[in-house]
Amino acid sequence: MFKRIMPRALLGLFAAVSLSIAAASPALAYGSANWQITFAATGPGFGFWGWCDFAGGTTFSSGLATSGTTGDCQFAEYFHEPGVFSGTCEVSLDLMTENGAPAWQEGSNGDWFFSGTAVTHPASQTGFCATLPGSPPPTFSDFDTLIPVAVGHINANGFFGTTELQIQETPLK
Repeated sequence: MFKRIMPRALLGLFAAVSLSIAAASPALAYGSANWQITFAATGPGFGFWGWCDFAGGTTFSSGLATSGTTGDCQFAEYFHEPGVFSGTCEVSLDLMTENGAPAWQEGSNGDWFFSGTAVTHPASQTGFCATLPGSPPPTFSDFDTLIPVAVGHINANGFFGTTELQIQETPLK
């Protein structure tokens, strides 16, 4: 009886340890991240929230990456004007070098600029969502995100007609 139970117990222990190690390991799909950014806003009839991860730093200033070769952003946005128009979408950005522009970079105006591709879900909302500020077309190069480059937390309530606008920017390397 002991000989049958012991191998199963060891297998269970091995599986539990393996899962805990995998869960504790960071996802490195884009390499080691240089920046992580989160943002959220609400206003009368509109709102958005999302996050970005920038990697592949190529230029640096004061030890912080100011441009890079890869990244990922995910955000959701909605705009509802009863009787006029309404839409909700999720946008996935794959940041990569495009037409000679870096995947992400600090622009001369102090905003983050992106290059890459965008996919909107549901696809039927692509045209609508592309008209909203901060939403790029399906392929884009040197696109001004309207997100300022600033380390730490930004409380920008009232900016762009928002009731609440919060941005957190964390440099990692």
